[in-house]
Amino acid sequence: MIRIDTFILLVVSMLIAACGSTASVPPNPGAPVSATIVATATPSLSEPGTPTPVRNELASPIDVASLERGRTPEGYHYLGNPNAPVTILEFSDFLCTACAFHVEETEPRIIETYVASGKARIVHRHLLQLGEESLRAAEAAECAGDQGKFWEMRDAIYRNQVALYTTGDFDAALAYLAQSINLALNEYRVCMQSRTHRARIEADFRAAQDAGVRSRPVFDINGRRLVGARPFEEFQGIINTSQ
Repeated sequence: MIRIDTFILLVVSMLIAACGSTASVPPNPGAPVSATIVATATPSLSEPGTPTPVRNELASPIDVASLERGRTPEGYHYLGNPNAPVTILEFSDFLCTACAFHVEETEPRIIETYVASGKARIVHRHLLQLGEESLRAAEAAECAGDQGKFWEMRDAIYRNQVALYTTGDFDAALAYLAQSINLALNEYRVCMQSRTHRARIEADFRAAQDAGVRSRPVFDINGRRLVGARPFEEFQGIINTSQ
């Protein structure tokens, strides 16, 4: 969970502006590092200048390791029972603050209540509305997915979004997060350098645009659409009537 005392002002001031139909300013690659990356583990550092993590004082993210995962026939990552009666299509940009708020504050309740019980599954769809860094973050998650850790990398990116916005070396920060979730770094780096998943991610974004997605995040729940970071109760109402 994101600490309220450090994040609430950011959420209040940027929730609508950063994640509406108007794009926010993407991260400045030359900006100094001013936020510390919170790792899921504390690996030995191999990159000079990589931010040193601190022990995570926040509540641990929900454990998704025991949940079923895979890809849809279209190639999208899903979490939960593939035959669940409810599918939550989540259109999300890794650098959208409201998307991060949803993943950290609302999604754990959805997972606990509906995904873990087999009643619903979450399908991640990529948005690339905030520039090249959005695309690189999506590529990092997909490269982690090649090693079976898409959802772990997704969580790490969202939980460290503030640090990614202010880092001086975006790719190095992503590599550090990859290391923090115990990816094989050589394999990860080859994947990132070769841009293995770029064309498919861009195709996913075009498909989202064709589906009328203009804001972020957007959720299609068995054909019913929610726009923005909505409270858990709104998801609950739709899911309960969709089963």
